Amino acid sequence: MNNPIILHDFLAYLEASGKKTSTISMYQHDLEKFFEWLTRYHSKLDQKTLPKDLKYYEGYFMYLKEKKLSEATLRRVTSHLNGLLKYYSLTDQLGILKGTTKKQRELTDTDFITEVDASILLHSVVSYEHLSDMQLQIHKYIGPRNHSILILMLRYGLTINEVVSLNILDINFGQNTLTISTNKTNRTLELSKHDKKIIYDYLSTIPLLFRPKDYTDDPLFISFHPQKMAYWYDYSLNKPKRISVIGTKRMIEREVKRSGIKAHVRSTHFRNSCVLDQIRKGYSNESIISYFGLSSRHALYRFKRYLKSKRY
Repeated sequence: MNNPIILHDFLAYLEASGKKTSTISMYQHDLEKFFEWLTRYHSKLDQKTLPKDLKYYEGYFMYLKEKKLSEATLRRVTSHLNGLLKYYSLTDQLGILKGTTKKQRELTDTDFITEVDASILLHSVVSYEHLSDMQLQIHKYIGPRNHSILILMLRYGLTINEVVSLNILDINFGQNTLTISTNKTNRTLELSKHDKKIIYDYLSTIPLLFRPKDYTDDPLFISFHPQKMAYWYDYSLNKPKRISVIGTKRMIEREVKRSGIKAHVRSTHFRNSCVLDQIRKGYSNESIISYFGLSSRHALYRFKRYLKSKRY
């Protein structure tokens, strides 16, 4: 069941509906894994249609749980499968899939990055400390890019998907603003002049041949080929190649390790800290929901319970 027509048609629908390339890639990755599982464990099923028995989907979720995937990953895969079932009008028959019923745990100190560690990380990412000779050569190309990415995550709470999806037209250097476009909303954030300059300087380091073109949907953050010591260019699309979600995750892991901070932080820690900071500063629920593009005020309750627990 490699790349079945039913998946191909669904991905084409997502593209036609205006989904971001990075979003479609995540759908494709998750759904291809599902079809690979079906091929391996249920090879006698008709490969031209989706299973109409709930047991196959429940079996897949059990398989994923045995692989010790995170709750966040399970929720994402469930959402993507539900999207596929809805497209083929199977939701009424099968219901809404629930890959996990586990409630989100309460937040603890380990779910955030401290201001000290954030400062150390931002200093480290532009430094030349603890780099091999080869890494030193690469760093002059990717250092400014990585610094810009971490700025947006640590100071503005952008998710990895939001950072990866940014296009050059989303940033307005004249007005110091950044527009975040998602499937549900568009929101505009005000950048400090200092942070705007960091991003502008990053773009200035890219040779004109590979540099994202102004006022286009060229990606803001582009991939780099370390073996060729050159930026990737997608000649089929005639634009620079967008940095991937996986590549960004690995970059964060490397930079956290290189910085020497003791906390094992990830991008979720950066966003959590930004949300918590705005709550502490007294911003309204509506303002915070709008700023971070949250689905509802329920997403804030864990943060408020955490803050309340710190008072006792």
